[in-house]
Amino acid sequence: MTHDDERTLVFPLLGSIQNSVGFGYLGNEAVSAIANRLRVRTVSVPTAYASSRGGVEGRMTVAIDPATFRRGVDFLIKREPRVLVVGYLATPDQAEIVADALVDYPGLVVLDPVLGSYDKGLFVPVETARRIRDRLLPRAQVVTPNRFEAEVLLDLTRQRDASERVFLDRFAERGPGTAIITSFARDTERRKTTTIFSNGYVYDRIHTPLHAVTSFGAGDTFAGAVAAMLAQGASPWAAAMLGSALASLAVERTTSYGAATVDPVAALELIKPLGYLGDETCARYAERFGIRHEPIALRDGEKARLKFAPPKNQIQY
Repeated sequence: MTHDDERTLVFPLLGSIQNSVGFGYLGNEAVSAIANRLRVRTVSVPTAYASSRGGVEGRMTVAIDPATFRRGVDFLIKREPRVLVVGYLATPDQAEIVADALVDYPGLVVLDPVLGSYDKGLFVPVETARRIRDRLLPRAQVVTPNRFEAEVLLDLTRQRDASERVFLDRFAERGPGTAIITSFARDTERRKTTTIFSNGYVYDRIHTPLHAVTSFGAGDTFAGAVAAMLAQGASPWAAAMLGSALASLAVERTTSYGAATVDPVAALELIKPLGYLGDETCARYAERFGIRHEPIALRDGEKARLKFAPPKNQIQY
């Protein structure tokens, strides 16, 4: 190994495949803003480009043709990033191209399936959602949907009474050993929102402050924070706790910059997660920012999917 190689490996490499914007923090820009502050280098490929978020008058948009996109994905995979986060995919072809590339990828895949929300329905064509479910979900180790997206991926849209355990364990059946479902429940009176987490051994609710601001990009920021902290060696549980804190602070600090996108740069002025990546310390640190957690109680006949905690030195969470 050369001296240059040693210097390169000091900083882990994080790959990101999702949309890009010229103004604000969405997609690849949110990932880079977080990763660089956490001493993680990035390599990214845009699935689409716009000068600002959707709905902003006068913005420029650029579509990425399949051949160009395939070259970009192949280039990224050959860089062998330690962790790869896959976010917004614009077309079914893009989902297929990424799925084909992952066959030879040895690292950890964080799938952030940007499909839609209860308010707006699906953001993507139905066929794109199907390809993400059938082709990408089985290749991911960590998945970070919101509840609407989880219902779509797990065919639970008609089962609103499905338990937390049903959601978490069904993801494991489809591929990802770790599921982190954001916005699973909202309590407007107590001003909190709940994320649910499981790696098959731990089943937890993570409670986060609910901020009364209009902002865009909270999901991108959360997934980017989780991926960057995984690249730095955190467990998925620690990454989920600290990612919740960072995303919450980023939402709270939303300004007109980026047309009301969240602000992870301002958030990272307050939270310094690198010293608290261990499971034993991250929970106490996250509490400083209003993040609480509690176990999901087992019902009669239920048991953890795994008898032992997944080894932290393996990427198959």
